[in-house]
Amino acid sequence: MVNDLERHMFLGSNSSEGFFSNFQYILPQKEANKIICIKGGPGTGKSFMLKKVGNHFKEKGYSVEFHHCSSDVDSLDGILIKELKVAMIDGTSPHSIDPKTPGAVDEILDLAKYLDNDKIRGQKERIMDISKEVSLYFNRAYKYLRASRVVFEDLEELNKLALNVSKLNLIKEGLKNKLLPMNVSSVGTSRHLFATAFTPTGIETFVDTLYKGYRTVYVLNGGAGTGSRDILKYIYEEAIKRGLYVEAFHDPFIPERLEHILIPDLSIALLTCNEINKEHFKENLTDVELQIDMNTIFNKDILNKYESEIKYSEDLFYSLLSKALNILSEVKVIRNTLEDIYINSMNFKEIDAIYENIITRLQ
Repeated sequence: MVNDLERHMFLGSNSSEGFFSNFQYILPQKEANKIICIKGGPGTGKSFMLKKVGNHFKEKGYSVEFHHCSSDVDSLDGILIKELKVAMIDGTSPHSIDPKTPGAVDEILDLAKYLDNDKIRGQKERIMDISKEVSLYFNRAYKYLRASRVVFEDLEELNKLALNVSKLNLIKEGLKNKLLPMNVSSVGTSRHLFATAFTPTGIETFVDTLYKGYRTVYVLNGGAGTGSRDILKYIYEEAIKRGLYVEAFHDPFIPERLEHILIPDLSIALLTCNEINKEHFKENLTDVELQIDMNTIFNKDILNKYESEIKYSEDLFYSLLSKALNILSEVKVIRNTLEDIYINSMNFKEIDAIYENIITRLQ
C-alpha cells in the first residue's frame, strides 16, 4: 500500500560545528507511548531493524517518518510511527541516547547481546585501529567544513553590502500579512530537524517528501547574504507568537540557521533554494507567484564592484566544501570494514525473532 504520509529526513547532520544532533525532537516524552532505544555496534542490525519495522507499518497504512543517517544515507537512525506515537532510534555514538522515563515510555533494545564475543575479541586490535582512523577522518572533514564556513562568512559579508534592507523588510512584512493574518496570542511549539545533510554521497536532501499536500508553498531563491534566512527566522518567530506548531528544518552547514519551515495547521510551507541544497522545486511548483527571487533586492552596482572578490570566495568555499564531502566518503569506506567485522560475528536469526516480537507488541 502506498502511503502519501511517508516522509524522509535527518535527525542529525555533519556540520561546520561538528556532528549536530536533534535526536531529542523525534518524539516528545509527554506524547510518546513508547520510545525504543537500540544499542549495538556498527553492523549489528540496527538500521535493518528500523527499516523492517518502518516498512511494515507503512504497508499497514500508518504515517511513518524515516530518519536517515547523515554518515550513510542508505541507513536509518530512527523511525516514527505517528498514529501509534511510537519511535525507535539508534542510541549509539555520535548521538548517544539514554532512556529518560524507563519502563513508562523508554526501553532499551541491546543488539550487541547477539554478538559472538569470541570472534569479536579476536579482532580487538583491528577494531580499535579502524575506530581510531574513523575518528581521524571525521575530524578532518569537520576542519574543512569549519574552514569553508570562514570563507562563506566572507562571501556573505560581501553580498550583504549590496542588500537593500528596506526591500527585504517589505518581503518579510508582506509574507507575514499573507501567511499569518491572525493576531499574536499564546506561545506555540516547534520541532527541529534536518531536511538536508552532508553525507558520504554528497549533499542529500529529502525536502520533496515533506510538503506533499500543502496548499500554500513559497520558495525563497537565493544564496549567501540574500536575506532568505532572515525571512525564515522572522516568519518562524511570528508563527510561534501566534500559538502555532512549526516544523523547523535547519541548515546542515550552520545549524542555528533555518533552511525550511512548515506550519502544518495552516498547510503552509516556506522553503529555500540556497547555496547548499540548490533545490529549485521546478517540477512541483510552476506558479511564478510562489517563487521569490531574493537576488532582485541587490544593488547591482555594488555587486559589480566586488565581483572578482565574490567569485574568488565562492569558488574557494565550494572547493573546501567539496574536500570535506570527499573525506566523508572516505570515512564510509573505512567504516564499512568495521561493519563487516561485526556482521560476521552476529546471530541474525535472533534479530528476526526480535523483529517479530516488536511487531506483535506494537500493533
